[in-house]
Amino acid sequence: MSSMFITVLNMSLTASYSALAIILVRQLIRKAPKVFSYALWAVVLFRMVCPVSFESVLSLLPGQTRAIPQNMVSSQSPVIATGIGSIDNAVNRTVASSLPPVNPAASVNPTGVLLEAGAAIWLLGIALLLCYGAVSYFRLKARLSTATIAGDNIYETDMIKTAFVMGFINPRIYVPTGLSKKELDYILKHEQTHIRRRDYIIKPVAYLAVIFHWFNPLMWLSYYFMAKDMEMSCDESVMRQTEEDIRENYSNSLLLLSIRQSGLISPLAFGESNVKSRIKNVLNYKRPAFWVVMVAAVVVTAVSIGLMTNPVDGDVSLSVADRLYKYKTEYVGDASKVGGIVSLLDFPEGVNYDHFELFTDSSPHSITVYLKTDVQTGNYFRGEANRAQFQKNAIVMFSLVDNVDYINFSLDDNKNEYDMQYIRAWANDKMGRDVRELAESREEFERLLEEMGYYDNTGVDGRQNIPGNAMEKKQVGKIVEENLHIILSAPKESSNPQDYINAHKDQYDSILKLQDEALDYLLSQFEKGGSNDLRGHIMMRLCKDLLGNRQNKSDESLLPQEWFSQLVIHEETRLPDYVYDGDDPIERLVYATETEQNINPYRGGFVVAAPKIHAYYQMGGVLKVFVTTYYGRYHLYGKALSQDGAGVVPAAITYVKDEKGDYILEEYKQAMDGAGFAESIEDFCTMPVSGERIEGLADLILTHYGNYDDIKELHRGNLIKHLKANNQMGVSLRMHSGSETPLT
Repeated sequence: MSSMFITVLNMSLTASYSALAIILVRQLIRKAPKVFSYALWAVVLFRMVCPVSFESVLSLLPGQTRAIPQNMVSSQSPVIATGIGSIDNAVNRTVASSLPPVNPAASVNPTGVLLEAGAAIWLLGIALLLCYGAVSYFRLKARLSTATIAGDNIYETDMIKTAFVMGFINPRIYVPTGLSKKELDYILKHEQTHIRRRDYIIKPVAYLAVIFHWFNPLMWLSYYFMAKDMEMSCDESVMRQTEEDIRENYSNSLLLLSIRQSGLISPLAFGESNVKSRIKNVLNYKRPAFWVVMVAAVVVTAVSIGLMTNPVDGDVSLSVADRLYKYKTEYVGDASKVGGIVSLLDFPEGVNYDHFELFTDSSPHSITVYLKTDVQTGNYFRGEANRAQFQKNAIVMFSLVDNVDYINFSLDDNKNEYDMQYIRAWANDKMGRDVRELAESREEFERLLEEMGYYDNTGVDGRQNIPGNAMEKKQVGKIVEENLHIILSAPKESSNPQDYINAHKDQYDSILKLQDEALDYLLSQFEKGGSNDLRGHIMMRLCKDLLGNRQNKSDESLLPQEWFSQLVIHEETRLPDYVYDGDDPIERLVYATETEQNINPYRGGFVVAAPKIHAYYQMGGVLKVFVTTYYGRYHLYGKALSQDGAGVVPAAITYVKDEKGDYILEEYKQAMDGAGFAESIEDFCTMPVSGERIEGLADLILTHYGNYDDIKELHRGNLIKHLKANNQMGVSLRMHSGSETPLT
């Protein structure tokens, strides 16, 4: 039902564009015969009932005809795309701030619920208006049951006060009793014109179309103007058919027969509405000059073609490279550009794009693309050799998004979820150079797509048939060796490994970014033996940095091969994130939010948060909390705890109540880094709903930030409590300097 409702909304939006244009054009040709204005409303009727049309470069529509996507029901981040940037931005911001955040694990999508509710209300409105129309029709028919025939297809009755046409197959003209012959002659000509032009069918059809768009006031306004133009054009037709000047007598007849009733209420009756405008039009009527008719005909034809055809989708005429390249961006956090790239990627048959997520809070930056498939297809793509298209898509994204380090494709077959992860170093090795250089221009990007066969189903470099694990190990080894070669190249006069590392920090970091893949390769080199030279010392430094607290303590004076022989790698002890165990419901909300915000899905470990709540305000089902949080991410190997990221961040957290009365997160706004720090705090220190500034709150937060020993101590207490709660005794926190601080 929601799918049909979305289709109607799109038709209504396009019909609204057309209606506004016709209202403007109608004024421009007001001196022309009203039949031209009447004809224009056929365009709006077409747009109201027909969801498809031809595309043309002559289209006058300003945006897209499918502004509301059908997948909005299941979209994590619903957006509209009218093609008019200012409208899209305003509406999408409003939608984003109004809807509660989507929980991918939940079975109910709030956007889908709202659309289903809207569809139900829409159908209810249609049912009520149809019932009203049917009741009105049968009541009128009952009043006409005593009418007597007064001529060919003409019936007379004292139950009505105006003339009109009624019927669908054999329409009849009904007139009130007591009309003079002259008055009756004018009125009959008017009603016979309605019958000749099939207005008795057109007007009810238009009314039914309006019923389907009853929620759109522009459609009701269009119906009003259409009925007005219909009647005036009939009046003008009667006057054109008569050689003498009948304007005075005809207007007197209209005034005599007028009833104060809107054509919106009686869709089956003609001649009863807009009497004042009709009389004025009759009295001012002059036979139009030929050039006026010709100009009006040209204008109406051009406008009709322009509004009945859809604009050509600019992207359709562009190549794959053109469409992708226009979304090139330097920043992974540019969601609109990244979303544009992802939406254009070519995924294998049976794999459907669902949504994407950006991870930009700290390096390494990453993008996860969530995909849906069935179990059989999912099992097929678990094999590395079958993932050629995902490799191509990853390379495209690495080339177009400058600072992304990881690309992840998460495949969900409704039973299992598994990830395909690619790193930038892999992409560079795959293509033989930095892929960003291959996308510096549109032409170079086109060559990149051709080189890796993006337009067909072959694998990158023709290597898709190499077993996945062997291929990956070979690539990682090549990357490590190339960077080691550069590191060892200078300074030749030094024998200190640290001097070589300092001189080639970028290459050293490139190896570290490979994480466990690089570690496995380096350890395999030690297994071969004979690595006590300068290369071995640098490899040992790399291994130690990659292992962190996973390694046992060792003598720093050991040679690399001796160090390797004594190496013990501890398995990580997996602990859950810290959970607040107090009774304060506000603190419970904040703890949960701060923990969720500071999880790093790619580095693992557990999060311990320690928030200081400065103030909170509740207004109309909205809760806004102002907080400064000391958080830390940790890994536990044996009895050694290491910190993998920490921070002290002021934030404003906004929650809204759901249908169950529970608060759910709506917005999490952190203070900005650098020069904008204080200003960003000033900006978010506002009341919920009203947005009024809270005097003194920003100063309070800034003063506390100058000395946050309280949350530092709270964080340490929470960490110790968490370790003890998970039976971790004798644990020490190992600092980067190598020193250790006992905790439990």
